[in-house]
Amino acid sequence: MGLLGVSVAVIIALLNPIAYSFYSALHLILYVGSAIVFLSVSLVVFRGLEVKERRVAWASILGFITALVVFFAFILTFVENTPTPLQAQVFTLSTFANTLLSDYWFPILILVIALATTLIEALSLARGGK
Repeated sequence: MGLLGVSVAVIIALLNPIAYSFYSALHLILYVGSAIVFLSVSLVVFRGLEVKERRVAWASILGFITALVVFFAFILTFVENTPTPLQAQVFTLSTFANTLLSDYWFPILILVIALATTLIEALSLARGGK
């Protein structure tokens, strides 16, 4: 998830570095932070878990076929589409803040609640559940 977030942030920044650099930085912080929280929660949840290994003969064949399908779907997605020219836009923090607060107030509210919940969960895990 962190690698995906970094790659998408780089693609966003390469589209128009002047207009989308701030958005790219926010995207990078969000995805890398969520990957770290996911890994830390996973390590705490699965601590002491014993895993019994089984050999499945057809799993490698199914994995290879799935990888081929995903690879060709990815290649066909970019081969058939023709790029469209992008319009350069001027980016300022004041217009960004006004747009966020006027048009996207509900997703920001949900994001703040989700981040507060994650912070409380992280503090609970750091204390060891005491």
